[in-house]
Amino acid sequence: MDILQNSANKSVEKEQVSACLMRADDGSWVGNYRGYVLKSAFQPIFRFIGGKLRPVAFEGLLRPQIDETPILPSAFFGQLEDDQVGLVEAVARTLHVRNAASLPAQARHLFLNFDPAALSSKSTFEKMIDDLGTELRASDIMPSACVCEIIESAAKSKEDLNYFVYSLRARGYHIAVDDFGAESSNMERIADLTPDIVKLDGPMVKKLMDSPDGYKQLKSLIAHFKELRIQVVAEGLEALWQIEMAENAGAEMVQGFAAAMPRLVPADFSEWFQGTKTFPMPSFGYPVAR
Repeated sequence: MDILQNSANKSVEKEQVSACLMRADDGSWVGNYRGYVLKSAFQPIFRFIGGKLRPVAFEGLLRPQIDETPILPSAFFGQLEDDQVGLVEAVARTLHVRNAASLPAQARHLFLNFDPAALSSKSTFEKMIDDLGTELRASDIMPSACVCEIIESAAKSKEDLNYFVYSLRARGYHIAVDDFGAESSNMERIADLTPDIVKLDGPMVKKLMDSPDGYKQLKSLIAHFKELRIQVVAEGLEALWQIEMAENAGAEMVQGFAAAMPRLVPADFSEWFQGTKTFPMPSFGYPVAR
């Protein structure tokens, strides 16, 4: 199911994505791209509710393998040509949406990644958004239950990225800026995109937590986002004390190995909900004058 390279000025066709997908024996959806097997993993995002952590959404994470050997996602994406990234990203998002059937029904709220470098023109990403909507409807997931994460890569065109985000928001999606503090995820991008959510870069968060002055900066940064009516996820947390510090600093949500490890599908995610009969569903973002 190897797919020929698509030129950078053409949209990724649904047929190209479908040709990369197959059902595994365990019932999950997997991808096959140039000899790599692509699998979905989900990691929960937790909200502080009543002094406790409650899972409110899941981020879809791609887990590549070759000859049954796991490959670091960064290494896999790093060897892709620019004109291959769009197709691989579309395959990944389709896998995550289809595999969301394994998530508890009350928490089928997804965070999906978008690489700004893969946005080549308005004609390509309009088709991309339409195809994503088709997949979500087939999985009975509303756009309002989907957060589109704009990762830290530089955009080829800031104007195109702004229009892409506008198009997503017009269809009911929520917007997050991922890995704030890394590469192009900076205050300029926040001002341009006015996201509903900011995910703070894990290494930056841990560095700021290492000193009293740094922690003051972290609290100030989160307070600034609150003034902008932007919710904050502190991600990449690897120790329980970091979760406590994130809460004390004002972060509404956390994500990281200390809270829960990503799990390949199929998996049982119900243990994170045991003992929780009801809890507030996430309200990603507030009514903000755009």
